[in-house]
Amino acid sequence: MRSTPSATFLSCLAVLLAACSTSSGAAASGADAVSSQSFVCNQVMGLSVTGEWYAAGFETAVTDGRWQAITLTHAYVDLWADPTNTVWTTPVVSPCTQNSNNPDRILFTGCNWDYTTVDQWTAALTAVVENLKVKYPNVKRIDLLTMLRAPGNQPCPDATNQETIVQPFIDAAIAKVVAAYPGLVTAAPKFEAPNCDVFILGGPHFTPDGQAAIAKVYGTYYANEP
Repeated sequence: MRSTPSATFLSCLAVLLAACSTSSGAAASGADAVSSQSFVCNQVMGLSVTGEWYAAGFETAVTDGRWQAITLTHAYVDLWADPTNTVWTTPVVSPCTQNSNNPDRILFTGCNWDYTTVDQWTAALTAVVENLKVKYPNVKRIDLLTMLRAPGNQPCPDATNQETIVQPFIDAAIAKVVAAYPGLVTAAPKFEAPNCDVFILGGPHFTPDGQAAIAKVYGTYYANEP
């Protein structure tokens, strides 16, 4: 006659199944499974505008020894898409205390005022991701940032250009690249300026007070991110 499983056996089986379920869920969550606070070296990359807020107090909000930056005037996304371009020789600012030459997280700010389609942006960002994987083989996460958006992603009253407006095709391209690299590439938050006063003539560059204000926007987020 078939015996009935004991209560102890059923209890152990339930624990085992629960453990397997938890493990599978963690593996499936991809980049989210890596704690943002666990990266040894976070490298911010972008244009001179990125460098403006980074140098204006960003590192006072985050753990300074875990952050560094590479920024360059007119370092548009198409230049970073070229693995032989001299932008890749730009020196690091405020190096991490560990793994400065091979950071495990990259926060890349893409910009190109001439690209007007999803396909152009997708191709360029894909090339950048591939270059980052080769240049920094230790990288575990790549966050794709856009330029800072004006409040509501609308032009400021005194704006002389559209350079603080992030067009929908840029966000769409980022979404496509994120989907193509699950567990590695993420879309950064859609950061907005608190007001238009931070910009010089509507942007994208900042006033001295604006630099400090925007450093606080980014610093507050990355000091407390999940």
